[in-house]
Amino acid sequence: MIRYPLLGRNTTIGVTAPSSGVPEEHHLLLEMALKSMEEKSFHVVTGKSLWTQDKEKSAPARERADEFNQIMQDENIQMILPPWGGELLIEILDSVDFDALQPKWIVGYSDISTLLLAVTLKTGIATAHGTNLIDLRGNYSDQTTAMWKSVLETGKGESILQHSSEKYQKE
Repeated sequence: MIRYPLLGRNTTIGVTAPSSGVPEEHHLLLEMALKSMEEKSFHVVTGKSLWTQDKEKSAPARERADEFNQIMQDENIQMILPPWGGELLIEILDSVDFDALQPKWIVGYSDISTLLLAVTLKTGIATAHGTNLIDLRGNYSDQTTAMWKSVLETGKGESILQHSSEKYQKE
């Protein structure tokens, strides 16, 4: 049975980089995204891995896994939103403590999809293939991206109509 985390008012978002971190030359984009989330009344907690990048990953696999486990077990955090994907998230899966994970939304795409699938299959916690934090740094690029919060707040028995992003359709 899939368990859907609750997302509501006063949501605290944990931002960690289980795959690629944000290199210094992109810290301004990250700061813009974090500020945008705070302006939308979210509380944001950031991990150390977020601000670093070395050879296609934010940190060694064990450090990335430990930070992810810590944020997933923190009862004060309702959602995890990585900055973006990457290439080497698979390295952390052996160190993720799936038995200790608390139900909360994990949202992302690209390499983050590897984590989403593993968490849902091993724990039954619903995850969302959707936006990454960096995508939320300013005005939303399309209606589909703008709906991310509405989708996660849809309650049991309620429905929401989604459409494919026009941005990625053939002309």
